[in-house]
Amino acid sequence: MAENKWPSFVTRDLGDSAEDEAEMLRRWEVYNRDMQALIAAGGVHQDEDGWWVDDATGDLIGPDPEDERPRTDAELAQARPFGEALPELADSIKRGRGRPTVDSPKQAVTLRLSPDTVERFRKTGKDWRARMSKALDKAVS
Repeated sequence: MAENKWPSFVTRDLGDSAEDEAEMLRRWEVYNRDMQALIAAGGVHQDEDGWWVDDATGDLIGPDPEDERPRTDAELAQARPFGEALPELADSIKRGRGRPTVDSPKQAVTLRLSPDTVERFRKTGKDWRARMSKALDKAVS
């Protein structure tokens, strides 16, 4: 893909000042105008994620200008917290991944052992730490 072949809307260099807000709006207006002209010319289609794609090459051109449009103060005032807008999804994220919590989790400790002892347990295979824990449990029982 050639450099600057497609319109771009870059804002990472902008801050939160009024001047930066005005510059962001100016950049979006240029991006929107250029994208609308590209779309009107044809030869592009929109994929399921809202990105415009060159029909001939399959190159991603850019997101739909409406997705990139800076939101107005009125729109931002209507925004709701994620957990309120999508409670089921928020709950599933809170649950997280990995192992479920247990009532009595194992504790991580630092223990100095002889290299020979560690090597003997390592040679027993992948779960050597669990076997070492069982051996210690057996020794104190």
